[in-house]
Amino acid sequence: MATELTADELAQRALDVNIVSERDMRSVWGELGTRNVEFEQFKQLLVRRGLVTNFQLERLQQNFRTGFFYGEYKVLYLVGAGTFARVYRATHRDTNELFAVKVLRKSKAEIPGEADLFRREGELGMKLKHPNIVAIHEVASEGRSHYIVMDFVEGHNLRDFFKVRGKFEPLEASRITSGMLAGLNYAFQQGITHRDLKMSNVILSSEGEAKLVDFGLAGLGGPDEEGDGANPRAIDYAGLERATNVRKDDTRSDIFFSGCIYYQLLCGRPAIAETRDRVQRLDKQRYKEIKPLVQIAPELPLPLVRIANKALEFDPDRRYQTPGEMLADLKLTMKRLSEQSAETAEASADATPLEGHDENGEPRKVMVVESDTKMQDLFRNLFKKRGYRVLVTSDPDRLFHRFYENNKTAEIILLSTGQIGSPAVEAFNRLGTEAATKTVPVVLLLGENHGTWAKQVQPEKHRLVLKMPVKSRELRQAFLKVLKHK
Repeated sequence: MATELTADELAQRALDVNIVSERDMRSVWGELGTRNVEFEQFKQLLVRRGLVTNFQLERLQQNFRTGFFYGEYKVLYLVGAGTFARVYRATHRDTNELFAVKVLRKSKAEIPGEADLFRREGELGMKLKHPNIVAIHEVASEGRSHYIVMDFVEGHNLRDFFKVRGKFEPLEASRITSGMLAGLNYAFQQGITHRDLKMSNVILSSEGEAKLVDFGLAGLGGPDEEGDGANPRAIDYAGLERATNVRKDDTRSDIFFSGCIYYQLLCGRPAIAETRDRVQRLDKQRYKEIKPLVQIAPELPLPLVRIANKALEFDPDRRYQTPGEMLADLKLTMKRLSEQSAETAEASADATPLEGHDENGEPRKVMVVESDTKMQDLFRNLFKKRGYRVLVTSDPDRLFHRFYENNKTAEIILLSTGQIGSPAVEAFNRLGTEAATKTVPVVLLLGENHGTWAKQVQPEKHRLVLKMPVKSRELRQAFLKVLKHK
């Protein structure tokens, strides 16, 4: 016990493990003027002079003889502990420069192949030098100790930060996600995917910059990466990859889990159900049954919701195909959103449900033509909140049948080319010529890759064309504009 130690015994233990030099210890005794001092007084002086840390003291009092140094790095504090490794704050013995030292747990080192995998992971990570990736400087083994030396980043991992903060403001969440994507895109260009992307593997520095750690699980192979023995550190990836039939180093899996983090930062709750049950984590439905973001946080800007939705598409071919593609989309959208009017004015406008009502106070009927179910939900929620009555169809031809049956089917039409494609453009042109629809206000929303189709249509005062990405406010203002010229 700590109280059983004397000051002299503590001093000897510190000297034995070499965390305090003979010279420094003589200086301490000289300041005290005697060795006949109380243990607590001596201990406090060591800490006050910065010769030992509380973490080191605890180990000394428990009479540990190892774990104070790893190579040339003196351990100061434990900063994080996981199933596989512990991470310490440490200083270089000669330069006194700060580093983080990640040490494989001894219980894991005893498992055949685990130490080799740990070292190979570190060596692969050493190839990555980017501002949004925590740099690895050294990978070493000394007897049964295996460790990786990395930059020490002042800050917290995103999981711990989220526990304190909860959901983030949209632009802050987007900025953090952009940093993650920048790191992922650089690694992708080097032929490396992350394969264990989660909030605890994102460090948020004191300057608010996102930095990725623990690269290297992809492509390392090993007997526990296939079948029912999937690597526990990549089990969520394994579940997604099996469900979507992609190889284990597909960068689109990193994009999906980037989307999971972005989703949680935006709305404050996880995208996929959290569980420790191995069978449930590998269940296909876990990755398909993601509650629409627009239902959880309807106040979020529409363009950001669209980006999160695309990243979380179950079908890999419908996701962003590279981190760089998602990063470019997100940065452009952030720029546009940051240029908008004051957030308070935006929030006030968003909270007004009267814009969807006519002069008699009756809700206006809007017909949305969109085949993507997630976008249908997004539009339905957006317009219902503003007081509109929303009708939805995925078939442009069905739209005309409904107007033939009743020319008052809807007071305004939104046509989206998203997944419908050119038939939506054809429908827009036809609406302007059919007797039953030529006076109906219409907004044609062109997908991101469909901008050139604008040349195929002739807008009028009550028939407008918008191009994605578009802010929810811009879409609503277009509605009000075409209704004004009805």
